[in-house]
Amino acid sequence: MAIVTNKLLDINGSLGMFSFYKRRDSDKIIARTKGGATRKQIQKSPKFALTRLNNDEFGDAAKGGCAIRLAIFHIRHLADYNFTPTMNALCRSIMKMDIHRPLGIRKTEFSEYRHLLDGFNLNKRYPFNNVVKPPVYCTIDRNTASATVQLPELTPGINLSLPWQYPMYRIVLSIGILWDGGADRHYAASAPMLISQPVTTAWRLAAQAYKGETIILQPGTAQKLRDDETLVVSIGIEMGTLISDAVIERVKYAGSGKILITG
Repeated sequence: MAIVTNKLLDINGSLGMFSFYKRRDSDKIIARTKGGATRKQIQKSPKFALTRLNNDEFGDAAKGGCAIRLAIFHIRHLADYNFTPTMNALCRSIMKMDIHRPLGIRKTEFSEYRHLLDGFNLNKRYPFNNVVKPPVYCTIDRNTASATVQLPELTPGINLSLPWQYPMYRIVLSIGILWDGGADRHYAASAPMLISQPVTTAWRLAAQAYKGETIILQPGTAQKLRDDETLVVSIGIEMGTLISDAVIERVKYAGSGKILITG
């Protein structure tokens, strides 16, 4: 490893046999020669058998993360960071709990450890619980793939903290399905979201109190969930701005969301 001291040489990436990069803890450019095993060696050599098994599981964990993203499709636009790596890591943790299969073919069994997804936040700057402070209660009926959500009374400045300077807000809710093992090439075509549109409350003035209400989330056709299926209930808060006296437009990049509960 070498440190580039020539300030005129501002490189980030590869150049010939060298790679140039910066570390988080330094503003200096670091240079190193390229090395390591070739792709063919990793794919074929007996020395990398363990690496191949771990790579297979990393790929399956990514499929699990993809499945979750599909199940929370209607609120994922509220995220303020790239939560996919964190979600994939969570799926990898679930996979490691599979003690019945050997390394390389372990499964992401959401049905066994679905509670680990509860409360997964899509926001770092303004987490949902910091915006909507009272608990949101929810019950799930697996016989009909439905959920009943009890939204609490909200008073701006007391138990509702809206850091975004827009005049309107609303609560958005959705349900989706996870299958054990994650997403395969047929998964997206199976409509894991259950509902094509999210369920929302009416738009409220940001300074206006909200009395709370009970909302039932259910698919168009009731269906009993299989043992390997998990119902995912997601919740978020969106901000809106007035386009005219009768039209309110959702504001991009303003809001917060999370996985409320699974069951």
